Amino acid sequence: MITKSIENQASAMNRQEISFIIPALNEEAHIGGVLDSIRKNVQGHLNYEVLVVDNGSRDRTVDIALEKGATCLHAPGCTISFLRNLGASEARYEILVFLDADVYLTKEWGERIVEGMEKLHDYPHIITGSFCGISDENNWIERVWFAPRTQRSEEINYMNSGHLVVHRSLFMRVGGFDPEMETGEDYEFCYRARMLGAQIENDPGLKVVHAGYPKSIKHFFCRERWHARGDYKSLSALASSKPALVSLANLCMAVISIAGMILCSYPWFTFPCAYLLFIAGVSVAATLHRCRGKLDSRVWGVIFLYVVYFTARTVSLIDVAIKR
Repeated sequence: MITKSIENQASAMNRQEISFIIPALNEEAHIGGVLDSIRKNVQGHLNYEVLVVDNGSRDRTVDIALEKGATCLHAPGCTISFLRNLGASEARYEILVFLDADVYLTKEWGERIVEGMEKLHDYPHIITGSFCGISDENNWIERVWFAPRTQRSEEINYMNSGHLVVHRSLFMRVGGFDPEMETGEDYEFCYRARMLGAQIENDPGLKVVHAGYPKSIKHFFCRERWHARGDYKSLSALASSKPALVSLANLCMAVISIAGMILCSYPWFTFPCAYLLFIAGVSVAATLHRCRGKLDSRVWGVIFLYVVYFTARTVSLIDVAIKR
């Protein structure tokens, strides 16, 4: 009876343990605040560890992380997928929380996580987390593009690895993130997980704040240009991504328009007008799908951002083609 009681106590202790895995590169502006947010909202009611996996920072990222009590691993020059996998391989606990180095936990997160951990222990085939909320110092891009996603609670196709929570058993069964992927590793990981029967659930109660959302059109363009690279890793990846297929069509339309202006006898403005109608039509359709027909004052901003979004991803396709 005593042995069984000890085993039950040990099992209960295991269900209250959690590992945070944070890849980082030159994140001295945020890493201290992120680690403080973890301590503030977790310490005292959970056993936890924080593993900061550094990608070769040249600032004080590692020094700050060590000062805040984190364990630091070093893997300079590696993909972010490799960093996440390395952190998971060194983590001691069964519940893994993947965080970006500029994603802050909130009071609501601390109040919700125990229930979420219980669910993962009972149903380890679930991948959860939440779409990152916007900071108090937000701008119109964040309010129009990123904020509306945070309230979606239905089952979804993937969870962003900037805030992804998973049981170690499922992570290992899936095989971790693809270490060859420069970006888009979260979508590909969740795709393989779904093929094994996993469910992806956004939990708005696990509220986090992303301080690194783009504050300008230039930043937004660069972000999407970089994020799109994962969609062009292979033909199968391209074929399975709707944004990638739209970007390919956009590139074809742009090439046809330029060729038409040079080679055909039609008035020169016919072809650029046709292209503009195409990109505008695609952006309007994407906006209607995103807003589910519920249009308000934000719609024009969303349409404009979709034009930037598809343009950036088309440029990313050209980048990959030239590189290869």
